[in-house]
Amino acid sequence: MDHLGHVLIRSDLNVPIEQSVILDDYRIKKASQLIPLIKEKTNSITFISHLGRPVDHDKAFSLRQLVDSLSQYTSSHVNFINDVQGDEVAEAILNTKEFQIYLLENLRYYDGEVQNDESFAKNVTAPFDTYIFDAFGASHREHASVVKFGDYLDSFQGPLVKEELLELNAISNSDQDGLSVILGGAKISDKIQLIKHLITKVESLLIGGAMCFTFLKAMGHDVGDSLYEEDYLEECIGIIHDENFEKIQLPIDFGVTDNMESSHRFDVSYDNIGPTQIGVDIGMATVRRFQETILKSKTIFWNGPMGVFEKDEFSKGTSEITGIVAASGAYTVIGGGDTVSSVRKFGNIEDINYVSTGGGASLEYLGGKQLPGINKYPSLII
Repeated sequence: MDHLGHVLIRSDLNVPIEQSVILDDYRIKKASQLIPLIKEKTNSITFISHLGRPVDHDKAFSLRQLVDSLSQYTSSHVNFINDVQGDEVAEAILNTKEFQIYLLENLRYYDGEVQNDESFAKNVTAPFDTYIFDAFGASHREHASVVKFGDYLDSFQGPLVKEELLELNAISNSDQDGLSVILGGAKISDKIQLIKHLITKVESLLIGGAMCFTFLKAMGHDVGDSLYEEDYLEECIGIIHDENFEKIQLPIDFGVTDNMESSHRFDVSYDNIGPTQIGVDIGMATVRRFQETILKSKTIFWNGPMGVFEKDEFSKGTSEITGIVAASGAYTVIGGGDTVSSVRKFGNIEDINYVSTGGGASLEYLGGKQLPGINKYPSLII
């Protein structure tokens, strides 16, 4: 590996944060692991990332809040720069006398990032010699840092992107014998393409969370006041009539409530949901049904909780599935912030073979989409 000079790394530091408290720092930990691999070949290392979807320069989304955590994982003082371009950045980088680590401000404070603006890309990359794209979680965005920054520097795909692709390709290319996919979360719209793409590749597709109610509605069942998406009923009907629909397992009972602030009834059959009731969790008959499949699986991909797991009274289904997956003996891959949070809450993240940082990018990639940031750069040979 040649000397890299001043290195700009596009990481995915989009972590959940409330009132400056980081709720899950896994992405920061993963991003920091690149430093010891390249440090001896650099003059400086600068991280750049987005955080959330800020309006204007809302301080609640400032990357300054990540400095302490990043410093902890890098075992170095991280210098924060309150910009991503211009004199302040250039002077700090070009005047570096000995190795330093820098963190720039939120990319999405600047319209040029989302608009994929060429002059913005030139300005941001100007002080640097090398660009490493290591943010798989942003690779599905046609943004400047994904597709244009690398045009102006010696550029490489980072090891985290390579690692994600290896794991997701193993899922996508897996022999369907023994491959189970567990999907949950609120919206079928987020995962309908994934379902269509994977239904021919998996042995079993287990669907929980509120997204199951669009399927149940499409099948003619009364789902009460449960969340479903009217615009996706026709697509669900198409899947229902597909010969592979027999691979899909939907919940057969639920925890239901009259409103999100009240207590709920557990183990209500899917055909007994009242007209004003809301499904907030899967029931124990469903857990046992899913368990039979999970324990026979060789490989499991799980994205999305089984219910409103943030509320303890609505979390039993997600908690049970977490324990079953951990004990299954299958090779397990999980993705999505809520799934990671639920495993941390109800189990041990060390029981999982691979934790994807990809979020929506993972779903789109597994759904068969060509992502703008993938295959854009050659791999970094370390």
